[in-house]
Amino acid sequence: MNWEPFDGGWRLAPAGGAAQAAVVLLHGVGSNAQDLLPLAETWRDALPHVAFVSLDGSEPFDGGFGGRQWFSLRDISESNREERVLAASVVFRRRLDAELAHWGLGYDALALVGFSQGSIMSLYHVATQPEGAAAVIAYAGRLAAQVVAKSRAVLTLVHGEDDDVIPVQELERAAIAFSDAGYAVTAYALPGVGHTITPQGVMLGREALVRAFGSRG
Repeated sequence: MNWEPFDGGWRLAPAGGAAQAAVVLLHGVGSNAQDLLPLAETWRDALPHVAFVSLDGSEPFDGGFGGRQWFSLRDISESNREERVLAASVVFRRRLDAELAHWGLGYDALALVGFSQGSIMSLYHVATQPEGAAAVIAYAGRLAAQVVAKSRAVLTLVHGEDDDVIPVQELERAAIAFSDAGYAVTAYALPGVGHTITPQGVMLGREALVRAFGSRG
């Protein structure tokens, strides 16, 4: 794979010519952009006209062992989580703008794929930005926004029933909030799965991206 490093992550150009869409991968807290590169490598053959980008979290991880984060978890609570995500989303939006400009694409050609804190950022973006995205695949995430504005995004939510980091109840809460706001939502609660992405989850993400972008090019 010919991944290209840049200031803030890694890019993988389409296998089949010019980019017709872009998938942006967002890692969990304390990790980095390289953590999710295998997802793109697994999905790329099915999406030859799609560019993949894996972003590093916008801040150094403050938990003490390196890595990156999108926002701090120190003393986080239900009362201050949205404020932190909102602050992080301002920087996040600028980075998405830059990536789409790099590939010459608009938000209607964007998919966000997140894990854990990366999913929180993805869901917050489509819940609060009218431009939204074409698709979101959110693994083991939660919805931090109190108000959901309508955008075009088609959502695929995947969560382990045995997740002891972000409870699976957050899957149902997010699915209901987005569905009530008129989004197309498919939610999967996976039995016996903890806070991770399983091969079944990888397959579900691939299918969602093929539905979103498989006809492009």
